[in-house]
Order: sequence, then structure tokens, then C-alpha cells
Amino acid sequence: MQASYDLLRAARVLLDMSAVDLAKKAGVSKRSLVRIEACEPVGLETSMRVQKALEQEGIEFVPETEARGPGVFVRKGIARKVGFQIEN
Repeated sequence: MQASYDLLRAARVLLDMSAVDLAKKAGVSKRSLVRIEACEPVGLETSMRVQKALEQEGIEFVPETEARGPGVFVRKGIARKVGFQIEN
């Protein structure tokens, strides 16, 4: 599936990755990534390079179903742990 620009931005944030780092990993300019995250048009190849780089970092893009909209999963062990516990 081709991820929306909103999902690409959300995935970068979930990974706590800077725009500069993602642009470098994807082989695109920082300006192209800024355009994607501002929902401004870029070429299909550019957005797919960003998506592939995110997938290589542990992101899975989930397609829309009848019951739910599209989403993003983070591979187990990738997300940072929260620094506090909520007591019951």
C-alpha cells in the first residue's frame, strides 16, 4: 500500500527520528521531506523512498478496512519505553 503523507509524518514521529535523518536514510532532500509533511505534492518515487526507509526502520503501514481507517504499526522492540508508570 502507498501510505498517505499524514501516515509518513506520523511514522517518523513514532520512531523519534529527525527529518534530517529520515531524508538521509531515504536518499531525498530535506526540503522534499518538509513538503511531504506539509501535505504538499512531491513525486511518487520520492514518497515511496521515504516510505521504504520508514519500513526498514520498523514501521508497518496498515491499509484501511471497512471498520477502521489506515494506520501505522511499530515493530516490537522499536518504540521507546515510556519513562514513568501509571499506578492503578
